[in-house]
Formats: sequence, structure tokens, C-alpha cells
Amino acid sequence: MKDIIKVIIMAIVIVISNNTVKAAELSKIITESKLNESSTIAISIKEVSDGKVVYEYNQNKLLHPASTLKVFTIFPAIEAIGENYNYTTKFYTYKNDLYIRVGADPLLTTENLREAIKGIKAKGYNKFKNIYIDDTITDNVEWGVGWMWDDGTNRLMPKFSAYNLDGNIATYDISVNAEGKTTIETDSDTVTLNTVKKGNSNNIYAIRHDWQSPDILCITGTILNYEEIKVPINNMQRYFEKKTIKCLNNLNIEIENKTILYSMIPKEAKEIGEIVHSAEDTYGQIFKNSNNFLAENLAKVAGGVKYGVSGNLASQLNVFYDYWDKRGIDTTNIALADASGVSRNNLLTVDFMTDALNALYKEYGFERMKGMLAQPGEGTLSSRLLNYRGKVYLKTGTLTNASGITGYITADNGKTYSVAILIQNFLYPMNQVKLYENSLIEEIIKIRK
Repeated sequence: MKDIIKVIIMAIVIVISNNTVKAAELSKIITESKLNESSTIAISIKEVSDGKVVYEYNQNKLLHPASTLKVFTIFPAIEAIGENYNYTTKFYTYKNDLYIRVGADPLLTTENLREAIKGIKAKGYNKFKNIYIDDTITDNVEWGVGWMWDDGTNRLMPKFSAYNLDGNIATYDISVNAEGKTTIETDSDTVTLNTVKKGNSNNIYAIRHDWQSPDILCITGTILNYEEIKVPINNMQRYFEKKTIKCLNNLNIEIENKTILYSMIPKEAKEIGEIVHSAEDTYGQIFKNSNNFLAENLAKVAGGVKYGVSGNLASQLNVFYDYWDKRGIDTTNIALADASGVSRNNLLTVDFMTDALNALYKEYGFERMKGMLAQPGEGTLSSRLLNYRGKVYLKTGTLTNASGITGYITADNGKTYSVAILIQNFLYPMNQVKLYENSLIEEIIKIRK
């Protein structure tokens, strides 16, 4: 009996010793790093099986989550809209008028519109008196709270609304002839000023002074040969309307009154066409490639669907807090301002993040979570941690002077851990900070029995 007790005691001592070594090694990487001297590093590691804390450092500090936030906003949104939700754009007719109910479909393209209108014409509809649009699926706020005005020409930051079309991105083709004259061709309706000059290299960028002339886009810089740039559409409603009218005109469908009006769809209206895209088709882009536009749009629509209102920030926040409160995850000490993590007003703790990850693991299972998150070689992990494919499933986050990574790691001991790392207020190049994150993850993987 005494021998058995000795064995048990020795096993406990070994486990405690191993945990101490793990903590000491991680602490050394953090506390002895130059990054920790001037910046803030927070880390939380917990076992997914029982929530046991393996290691934590600054776990209760409120920090910017950047795009790691998407893990914690999009699962609530998916539950709110339902697993089989479809974005739908519908066409109706009533008293010889054409009605369009826009569905905030982020996958909608001009080609989809053309095909739908072609189908309407095939049914014998060649003339309408008026066009009415029902845009009540969401409110008219097109950017998140705390987003930066100078991101207006950043292709990663398009606006989002009921009028989503072509990813809300316009393409500008810039070319130069032998005489040095530059030309710009675009499918956007924005007034474009061309100040591009012929030079020894392509260095072209777009500027919009929203406080002076938001409808004027200046394309400037130098060009040696052809260049294509993509810029967010500034007025999505106007873009949608003009594209719709153009499709109707090209198909010789006459509209008596050229001015588009706005109205709810009459109950007596007859449905004559629709465009459907599955919301599920956006999940990979949101989680693996960190698409801000798709994340924000999904969360806003989800709020409207769940509460029967035009989707807005208040309803999407209610979706978030209701989801986590029902799962017993404390949300009283965090702050949320958007769904994508772009806003600097978002503040999370890594302790919240690993608690939430454990709840997701318990509810959806590891296979579902692995399918959602990126592993090395995919998306934002396309060139990171490549030796650990099949062991790490993570969501990255990047803002100016802020970085993060969160998800699941299966260590060498066979156990799976929820992990959250946030780093901010640094002046080092972003690639160096990402390499530092990698070193922490590699140390976690090394955990053995």
C-alpha cells in the first residue's frame, strides 16, 4: 500500500514539475523579450477538456483583439441566422411597377443581376412604370464604430449595406501610351481625377478627401506600364441603382419613370425572380482569410433576423452578448464595437477568449472547429507554422501596432489546448511580432506528458 502511495505521490510531483517547467519556459520567452519591455503581451492557455489553466500572463488586461474577434462574433451570428440561411434578392411586380427587395447579399454580382433580369424578361415583362427598392433589411450605417476615415480607399475595408454589389469594390485600369498620356477606365460611377504621371515604375494610389468632396476620387502617382487597382465604392446605393438600370436598358426593358423610388413590398405583389447565395459560402473567407466586409455584413444581418428589425449595431451586439451569456461566459468586463475587430473600440481579455474557445469546442466539437479555422498553409497562415500542420488551428489578427492569434493547439502530449495571444503597442515590424507569436506557439506544442 505504501509503495502505491509513493508511486502516486511521485506521479503528482512529476506532473507539477512538468507544469512548472512549462510555465518557466514560457515566462522566460515573455519576460526576457525586448518586446515585453515596451509593449503589452497577454497569453492564456487552457485545457479544452476541463478548462484547467495551463499558463496565463496579463490574462485580465483589456487589449485590442484585431481580427481574432471574428471567432467570437461570427459563431453567435451563425446561430442567430440559422445554419441554412440564404442571402436573397427578390424581384416583384405590382400594378405594372417593378419592386426589388435587396438582401444585403455580399456575394451578389452585376452578372447575377443581369441573369435575374434576363429571366424576368423571358417571362414576358418588357415594360415597367416605376422601380421601387425595399432596403429595410439593414440600417444605412455603412461602416463600423471607430473605423478610420483614412481607410476609405483601402480595398480590405469596403463599406457594407443592404445594397452590396460586386463586393463593394470598383476596379480602375490605368494605362500609358507611347506619348506619355495616361488614361483610367473604371466601372465605378465615382468622378475620377487622373493625376498619374509617366515614370520609371508603377507607384499608384487613390485618395479621397471625404470632408471636402467624397464623390471625387483622385488616382495619383507614377506609371511605367499597365496597372490595375481596386478601391471601395463610396456610394453603394447609387452604384446598385445605376447597375440595375443599365441591366434593364441592355435587355431592352423599358422603365417609364427613370427615378428609383423606395417602398416596402406590397402584400399583393407577385414574385417574378430571385437571386440566392448561401451564407455558409462566406464562412471560409471570414475565418481563414479574415474578410472584414463579410464578417460585418453577416453580423448585422443576423441581428436583424433574430430580432425582426432592420439589422443594426444594437441588434448585432445583443446577438453577441446573449449568445455568450447563455453559455455562462462572463462578458461584463469586455467591450465590443464591431464584428470584424477593425475598431479600436473593441477590448477583450485573453481569459475571455480561452473560456469562449472552450465553450465552442464543447458545443460544436473539434472537427467543426478545425474546419472553420485556418491551419498552416491556409489563408492568413499560408506561410506560418508550416511544420505544424494538423496540430494548430488558429485565427490571426492584425492592426497597426497590434497583433493576435487564437484557436486550438494539439501538443506533443496529445492534449488539445485553447490558446489566446494578444500583443499591442509595439514599434517593431509586424513580421517580427508574428515570428515571436510563432515561438510561443511552438513552445506550447512541445508540452509533453
